Amino acid sequence: MRRKREVVEGQIFRKLGPGGGIWQVIAIRKDGLGTQHAQLQRSDDHKTLKTLAVSALLDPTQFETVAEPQD
Repeated sequence: MRRKREVVEGQIFRKLGPGGGIWQVIAIRKDGLGTQHAQLQRSDDHKTLKTLAVSALLDPTQFETVAEPQD
């Protein structure tokens, strides 16, 4: 059974592979076709931002969850 996961603001992910880094989700948006994208901020350089499809963040070959958001 496939488990559906959700990405929310405040989650922290580690990019796997060389030069990956730690990234925090700062916003979730949907494009015109309904695909969700996450805006990420690099934890060691807050000026570095990137936007990825949520499906890429949930791909275990690309990213792993480091921390869930604090309530």
